[in-house]
Amino acid sequence: MGETPFANSSACGTFDRRARSGLYARICTKATSTTCSFSRRLHTAQALVWAFGGMLRDAPGSYVRRLSDIDAIQPLTVRTVAIALTFGFVTGAAAGLIGVGGGEFRIPVLVQLLGFPLKLASGVNLVIGLFTVLLGVFRRWGQHSWTRGALVLMAVMGVVSIAGAALGALGRGKLPSRPLKWIVCAYLIAVGLWMLYEAIAHLEHTLVEPSGVARWLLAAVVAFAIAVASGVLGVAGGEMRIPALLYLFSIPIKEAGTLSLMVSVPTVAAGAMTDRFMGRITNVMLMVAVLMGAASAVGVLFGAALVPSLHPEVIKGLLGLILLVATVRLTVTPER
Repeated sequence: MGETPFANSSACGTFDRRARSGLYARICTKATSTTCSFSRRLHTAQALVWAFGGMLRDAPGSYVRRLSDIDAIQPLTVRTVAIALTFGFVTGAAAGLIGVGGGEFRIPVLVQLLGFPLKLASGVNLVIGLFTVLLGVFRRWGQHSWTRGALVLMAVMGVVSIAGAALGALGRGKLPSRPLKWIVCAYLIAVGLWMLYEAIAHLEHTLVEPSGVARWLLAAVVAFAIAVASGVLGVAGGEMRIPALLYLFSIPIKEAGTLSLMVSVPTVAAGAMTDRFMGRITNVMLMVAVLMGAASAVGVLFGAALVPSLHPEVIKGLLGLILLVATVRLTVTPER
């Protein structure tokens, strides 16, 4: 099918997008030079004739260019800035306190309040998450004494996560996101309830605790799977990674949160760069990400300052609640 001749014209710089029966015509409204006047009138007439013809034929999209998701992104407004700063701070505080990226809470904000299409919001969320996890690592790293085994575990998971996150971001439009979302939700519910139980009953459990090569192989497999899910859903993956560190590698809750943040750095960086390279993050969307990321950084400082004063069981109970709430947020986020 062809497009209208004006769809590829660069004679005019400003267009007004108007919808007619599901058909979008780009009509030039302002000339950028004296040579644009004639072309503007000609292209406008062609647009109206072809759009009208499309309505009569009732054949959507036959000749008229549809607006893409990116075309629908609106410029920055005071409301957008206020929402970005407010929710950025709140999710940043959770990231600094627990060690999660907060993406499950930001995506509904980006989709429902800011109007970003879900697949584009995922890329923006990864950029914001990069601000959050970087500062979270910086603020929390000195609060622990690290063993060689923990550092090797972090390195293995971090390297593998780069490939997994890039693959997930590349396949976001092709991989079935709905089944993946329900699998992640089931995982979050089970782990969240179990963590609440352990926090209330003052218990500690470890499912397995492999050693040697088996430990690194398990770490690679787990990290890759979580990174793919993170790239598809557009989240840092801390809600999935921290329980794995707790129950599969016997890492204490506070250290697990910091290790998860460290692994999240290459995860969200790889996903965000892939989305930017593929053109899913426009300059306007990048500005929203920077604003929300800056507010998240302030929130991280606030949340991380509370970590040393809280008992591990309190943090585990809070994480359990966050996992359950994150499940609700993922479930109700519209897929569009």
